[in-house]
Amino acid sequence: MFIIFGSCLKLMISYLKGTLIYSLFPHIIVEVRGIGFEVFCSLSLFRNLPPLYSELTLYTYLEVSENRLELFGFKDLEEQLTFRLLVEKVHGVGPRTALSILNVLPPSELKAAVGRADFRLLSKIKGIGEKTAQRLVVELKDSWATAEASSSSGAAIVGDRVFEDALRALVALGYKEPEALKRLRRVREKHPQMDLEGIIKECLKLASGEG
Repeated sequence: MFIIFGSCLKLMISYLKGTLIYSLFPHIIVEVRGIGFEVFCSLSLFRNLPPLYSELTLYTYLEVSENRLELFGFKDLEEQLTFRLLVEKVHGVGPRTALSILNVLPPSELKAAVGRADFRLLSKIKGIGEKTAQRLVVELKDSWATAEASSSSGAAIVGDRVFEDALRALVALGYKEPEALKRLRRVREKHPQMDLEGIIKECLKLASGEG
């Protein structure tokens, strides 16, 4: 999927589905239609990898820098979205540091640590000093509060967990809540029994004009 910001063209790779052909933590290589994608994977993804030459699906985040492209991989959508929040919302936290955080604290544990302002625990993570730990608490609390307010709004309309998770995902991907709700209603009306991954894909198709 390509998204254009002014004159800048940004490539977004949200997930990969292919064959695992190499794994040595923290790297894996996934072959998709004859192309091998090297991925820096989270510890939870690595621990849940299938045997070599098996098919797998993983959520991803593409980091674009001046000199290189790096692809980061995650076990599930929650982990991917938490990584995005860390990288995009917390000043001073880059992809490698965000991955280190998730390797020590899975999303639920990170949220709990942020909720109780556990600076001591956060500052023990490699690459996280006292000031960064403080920023983590302040900036993640704000981001999660926004996402939860959005999901509550969605729950009031539809009243199910899949809708809440899909709304949270779209907001984290940069959609404004009213636009995300509009897309979700359209998809839900057409596909009332669709799972989370399918709903998000359909919403993204609407954004690209395919729906």
